[in-house]
Amino acid sequence: MTDLIQIPSSPDIIFRRSRRAIRMRLQIDREGKVTLVAPWFSREGEIQSFVARHQSWVQKHIGKIESQRQLRPAPRYRTGDTFYYFGEPLVLEIFPSPLKRPTIKIQKDHMRITLHRDIGKNEGVVAAKKTVEQFYRKKAEEVIRDRLEHFNVHYGFRFHRVAFRDQKSRWGSCSRAGNLNFNWRLIMAPIEVIDFVVVHELCHLKEMNHSHRFWALVEETVLRYRESRKWLKENHWLLKT
Repeated sequence: MTDLIQIPSSPDIIFRRSRRAIRMRLQIDREGKVTLVAPWFSREGEIQSFVARHQSWVQKHIGKIESQRQLRPAPRYRTGDTFYYFGEPLVLEIFPSPLKRPTIKIQKDHMRITLHRDIGKNEGVVAAKKTVEQFYRKKAEEVIRDRLEHFNVHYGFRFHRVAFRDQKSRWGSCSRAGNLNFNWRLIMAPIEVIDFVVVHELCHLKEMNHSHRFWALVEETVLRYRESRKWLKENHWLLKT
Protein backbone atom coordinates (compact mmCIF):
# COMPACT_ATOMS: atom_id res chain seq x y z
CA MET A 1 0.00 0.00 0.00
CA THR A 2 1.33 3.42 -0.93
CA ASP A 3 0.33 7.03 -0.46
CA LEU A 4 1.06 9.87 -2.87
CA ILE A 5 1.72 13.31 -1.42
CA GLN A 6 3.89 16.34 -2.12
CA ILE A 7 6.82 17.29 0.11
CA PRO A 8 6.02 20.91 1.08
CA SER A 9 9.61 22.16 0.91
CA SER A 10 10.28 20.37 -2.39
CA PRO A 11 7.14 20.72 -4.57
CA ASP A 12 8.90 19.19 -7.58
CA ILE A 13 9.53 15.89 -5.79
CA ILE A 14 6.70 13.39 -5.50
CA PHE A 15 6.84 11.48 -2.23
CA ARG A 16 5.58 7.91 -2.00
CA ARG A 17 5.51 5.74 1.10
CA SER A 18 5.86 2.02 0.58
CA ARG A 19 5.51 -0.89 3.00
CA ARG A 20 7.99 -2.84 0.85
CA ALA A 21 10.78 -0.25 0.85
CA ILE A 22 13.60 -0.83 3.33
CA ARG A 23 15.39 2.45 2.64
CA MET A 24 14.76 5.79 0.95
CA ARG A 25 15.62 6.18 -2.71
CA LEU A 26 15.24 8.87 -5.36
CA GLN A 27 14.17 8.11 -8.92
CA ILE A 28 14.24 10.42 -11.94
CA ASP A 29 12.45 9.25 -15.08
CA ARG A 30 13.26 10.28 -18.66
CA GLU A 31 10.77 13.13 -18.51
CA GLY A 32 12.44 14.62 -15.45
CA LYS A 33 9.82 13.60 -12.88
CA VAL A 34 11.46 13.04 -9.50
CA THR A 35 10.01 10.49 -7.07
CA LEU A 36 11.16 9.78 -3.54
CA VAL A 37 10.21 6.33 -2.25
CA ALA A 38 10.50 5.90 1.50
CA PRO A 39 9.70 3.12 4.00
CA TRP A 40 6.26 3.39 5.58
CA PHE A 41 7.73 4.17 9.02
CA SER A 42 9.97 7.06 7.85
CA ARG A 43 9.73 10.25 9.91
CA GLU A 44 9.15 13.61 8.27
CA GLY A 45 12.45 14.98 9.59
CA GLU A 46 14.38 12.04 8.11
CA ILE A 47 12.67 12.59 4.77
CA GLN A 48 13.44 16.31 4.69
CA SER A 49 17.07 15.63 5.65
CA PHE A 50 17.41 13.00 2.90
CA VAL A 51 16.00 15.41 0.31
CA ALA A 52 18.34 18.19 1.45
CA ARG A 53 21.41 15.94 1.17
CA HIS A 54 20.49 14.91 -2.36
CA GLN A 55 19.25 18.28 -3.64
CA SER A 56 22.41 18.96 -5.68
CA TRP A 57 22.21 15.48 -7.22
CA VAL A 58 18.60 16.12 -8.26
CA GLN A 59 19.41 19.55 -9.68
CA LYS A 60 22.34 18.13 -11.64
CA HIS A 61 20.19 15.47 -13.28
CA ILE A 62 17.28 17.82 -13.95
CA GLY A 63 19.72 20.28 -15.53
CA LYS A 64 21.03 17.52 -17.78
CA ILE A 65 17.50 16.60 -18.87
CA GLU A 66 16.71 20.27 -19.62
CA SER A 67 19.87 20.53 -21.74
CA GLN A 68 18.81 17.44 -23.66
CA ARG A 69 15.37 18.93 -24.26
CA GLN A 70 16.99 22.01 -25.79
CA LEU A 71 19.18 19.87 -28.05
CA ARG A 72 16.29 17.57 -28.96
CA PRO A 73 13.04 19.54 -28.57
CA ALA A 74 9.73 17.71 -28.47
CA PRO A 75 8.57 17.16 -32.07
CA ARG A 76 5.98 19.61 -33.41
CA TYR A 77 5.19 17.31 -36.34
CA ARG A 78 5.95 19.98 -38.86
CA THR A 79 8.43 20.16 -41.71
CA GLY A 80 11.94 20.50 -40.28
CA ASP A 81 11.52 18.24 -37.26
CA THR A 82 14.20 15.58 -36.73
CA PHE A 83 13.47 11.93 -36.01
CA TYR A 84 15.80 8.96 -35.75
CA TYR A 85 15.64 5.66 -37.61
CA PHE A 86 18.25 2.94 -36.99
CA GLY A 87 20.34 5.59 -35.23
CA GLU A 88 20.40 8.00 -38.16
CA PRO A 89 18.68 11.42 -38.14
CA LEU A 90 15.86 12.04 -40.59
CA VAL A 91 14.39 15.44 -41.44
CA LEU A 92 10.61 15.46 -41.59
CA GLU A 93 8.95 16.86 -44.71
CA ILE A 94 5.18 17.15 -45.01
CA PHE A 95 3.49 17.54 -48.40
CA PRO A 96 -0.13 18.21 -49.34
CA SER A 97 -1.88 15.45 -51.26
CA PRO A 98 -5.27 14.82 -52.88
CA LEU A 99 -5.32 11.46 -51.06
CA LYS A 100 -7.27 11.36 -47.80
CA ARG A 101 -5.11 8.63 -46.32
CA PRO A 102 -1.66 9.77 -45.10
CA THR A 103 1.44 8.14 -46.53
CA ILE A 104 4.99 7.91 -45.20
CA LYS A 105 8.24 7.09 -46.95
CA ILE A 106 11.92 7.14 -45.98
CA GLN A 107 14.11 8.62 -48.71
CA LYS A 108 17.80 8.99 -47.89
CA ASP A 109 17.95 11.33 -44.89
CA HIS A 110 14.32 12.46 -45.07
CA MET A 111 11.03 11.19 -43.68
CA ARG A 112 8.37 12.27 -46.16
CA ILE A 113 4.70 12.36 -45.15
CA THR A 114 1.73 13.32 -47.29
CA LEU A 115 -1.47 14.64 -45.72
CA HIS A 116 -4.73 15.61 -47.36
CA ARG A 117 -4.40 19.12 -48.76
CA ASP A 118 -7.54 20.38 -47.00
CA ILE A 119 -6.64 19.10 -43.52
CA GLY A 120 -6.58 21.69 -40.73
CA LYS A 121 -3.42 22.64 -38.85
CA ASN A 122 -4.30 20.88 -35.60
CA GLU A 123 -5.72 17.86 -37.36
CA GLY A 124 -2.56 17.71 -39.45
CA VAL A 125 -0.36 17.52 -36.37
CA VAL A 126 -2.47 14.67 -34.97
CA ALA A 127 -2.43 12.84 -38.30
CA ALA A 128 1.33 13.27 -38.74
CA LYS A 129 2.05 12.02 -35.21
CA LYS A 130 -0.18 8.99 -35.71
CA THR A 131 1.46 8.24 -39.06
CA VAL A 132 4.99 8.41 -37.63
CA GLU A 133 4.18 6.23 -34.62
CA GLN A 134 2.31 3.64 -36.68
CA PHE A 135 5.30 3.44 -39.02
CA TYR A 136 7.71 2.96 -36.12
CA ARG A 137 5.52 0.34 -34.44
CA LYS A 138 5.19 -1.67 -37.65
CA LYS A 139 8.92 -1.57 -38.40
CA ALA A 140 9.85 -2.33 -34.78
CA GLU A 141 7.70 -5.44 -34.77
CA GLU A 142 9.14 -6.64 -38.09
CA VAL A 143 12.77 -6.03 -37.13
CA ILE A 144 12.64 -7.23 -33.52
CA ARG A 145 10.78 -10.43 -34.38
CA ASP A 146 13.37 -11.09 -37.08
CA ARG A 147 16.27 -10.47 -34.67
CA LEU A 148 14.65 -12.68 -32.03
CA GLU A 149 14.44 -15.53 -34.51
CA HIS A 150 18.01 -14.90 -35.65
CA PHE A 151 19.57 -14.98 -32.17
CA ASN A 152 17.40 -17.78 -30.87
CA VAL A 153 18.91 -20.10 -33.45
CA HIS A 154 21.94 -19.96 -31.15
CA TYR A 155 20.14 -20.03 -27.79
CA GLY A 156 17.16 -22.25 -28.51
CA PHE A 157 15.10 -20.76 -25.66
CA ARG A 158 11.32 -21.09 -25.45
CA PHE A 159 9.19 -17.98 -25.08
CA HIS A 160 5.50 -17.27 -25.35
CA ARG A 161 3.99 -13.91 -26.19
CA VAL A 162 5.99 -11.06 -27.74
CA ALA A 163 4.45 -7.61 -27.25
CA PHE A 164 5.41 -4.10 -28.31
CA ARG A 165 4.62 -1.32 -25.88
CA ASP A 166 4.94 2.42 -25.33
CA GLN A 167 7.03 2.07 -22.18
CA LYS A 168 8.34 5.17 -20.41
CA SER A 169 11.24 3.69 -18.46
CA ARG A 170 12.07 0.34 -20.06
CA TRP A 171 13.40 -0.76 -23.42
CA GLY A 172 12.42 -4.36 -22.83
CA SER A 173 11.31 -6.84 -20.21
CA CYS A 174 10.95 -10.57 -19.70
CA SER A 175 8.36 -12.11 -17.39
CA ARG A 176 8.69 -15.37 -15.49
CA ALA A 177 5.91 -16.72 -17.68
CA GLY A 178 8.25 -16.37 -20.68
CA ASN A 179 6.61 -13.29 -22.20
CA LEU A 180 8.86 -10.72 -23.89
CA ASN A 181 8.01 -7.02 -24.13
CA PHE A 182 9.83 -4.42 -26.20
CA ASN A 183 9.60 -0.67 -26.50
CA TRP A 184 8.73 0.11 -30.13
CA ARG A 185 10.91 3.24 -29.97
CA LEU A 186 13.93 0.92 -30.16
CA ILE A 187 13.57 1.11 -33.94
CA MET A 188 15.04 4.60 -33.63
CA ALA A 189 18.30 3.18 -32.22
CA PRO A 190 21.24 1.67 -34.17
CA ILE A 191 20.78 -1.99 -35.10
CA GLU A 192 23.55 -3.10 -32.73
CA VAL A 193 21.64 -1.47 -29.85
CA ILE A 194 18.42 -3.19 -30.93
CA ASP A 195 20.32 -6.49 -31.01
CA PHE A 196 21.65 -5.88 -27.51
CA VAL A 197 18.17 -5.31 -26.07
CA VAL A 198 16.75 -8.33 -27.92
CA VAL A 199 19.51 -10.63 -26.64
CA HIS A 200 19.31 -9.08 -23.16
CA GLU A 201 15.64 -10.05 -22.82
CA LEU A 202 16.15 -13.39 -24.55
CA CYS A 203 18.83 -14.34 -22.02
CA HIS A 204 16.54 -13.47 -19.13
CA LEU A 205 14.52 -16.53 -20.15
CA LYS A 206 17.34 -18.57 -18.61
CA GLU A 207 18.87 -16.14 -16.10
CA MET A 208 16.34 -13.82 -14.39
CA ASN A 209 19.13 -11.69 -12.96
CA HIS A 210 22.20 -9.69 -13.97
CA SER A 211 24.80 -12.11 -12.66
CA HIS A 212 28.10 -12.98 -14.33
CA ARG A 213 26.35 -15.99 -15.83
CA PHE A 214 23.76 -13.73 -17.42
CA TRP A 215 26.29 -11.37 -19.02
CA ALA A 216 28.38 -14.31 -20.22
CA LEU A 217 25.25 -15.61 -21.94
CA VAL A 218 24.65 -12.23 -23.60
CA GLU A 219 28.28 -12.05 -24.72
CA GLU A 220 27.96 -15.32 -26.61
CA THR A 221 26.22 -13.43 -29.44
CA VAL A 222 26.70 -9.71 -28.67
CA LEU A 223 30.42 -9.31 -28.08
CA ARG A 224 30.29 -5.52 -27.73
CA TYR A 225 27.24 -5.34 -25.51
CA ARG A 226 28.95 -2.88 -23.17
CA GLU A 227 29.23 -0.30 -25.95
CA SER A 228 25.55 -0.73 -26.85
CA ARG A 229 24.47 -0.47 -23.22
CA LYS A 230 26.53 2.72 -22.88
CA TRP A 231 25.05 4.18 -26.08
CA LEU A 232 21.52 3.57 -24.84
CA LYS A 233 22.28 5.10 -21.46
CA GLU A 234 23.81 8.22 -22.99
CA ASN A 235 21.52 8.69 -26.00
CA HIS A 236 18.10 7.42 -24.91
CA TRP A 237 16.82 11.01 -24.97
CA LEU A 238 17.14 11.07 -28.75
CA LEU A 239 14.62 8.24 -29.12
CA LYS A 240 11.34 10.05 -28.64
CA THR A 241 8.31 10.98 -30.68
